[in-house]
Amino acid sequence: MPAVKSNRPINLPLSQVIAVNSKSPIAMASILHRVSGIVLFLLVPVMLCALQTSLSSPEGFASVFDNIAVRFVAWVFVAATAYHFVMGVKHLLADLGCNEEFKSGKTAAIVSFIIAAILIVASFVWVMF
Repeated sequence: MPAVKSNRPINLPLSQVIAVNSKSPIAMASILHRVSGIVLFLLVPVMLCALQTSLSSPEGFASVFDNIAVRFVAWVFVAATAYHFVMGVKHLLADLGCNEEFKSGKTAAIVSFIIAAILIVASFVWVMF
């Protein structure tokens, strides 16, 4: 039996993948959901270290929360958590059969982006001020 020829490219450069997928809010929501998961994975040890330092003594607490860089990292962690949660719920609803058509999926992605943006701005105000 002869091998089936496929016209699909095997190794695409990342720039080409992003250029193609940046036009679709559904694709961007999915890609950024994965990116936020990676950010969360990388920041968990950092946040655990900050938590341990802040709980060690009153001076440790002050050193963590008086540092603007640590608060910024904490905001990035909270923002990534908010985004990952919102898009995770969107993906779970899609897995249940909601928003499977292109139009409704696009609407769900845009609504999810808006909810995530509101949560990210609110978390910035909460963490930084």
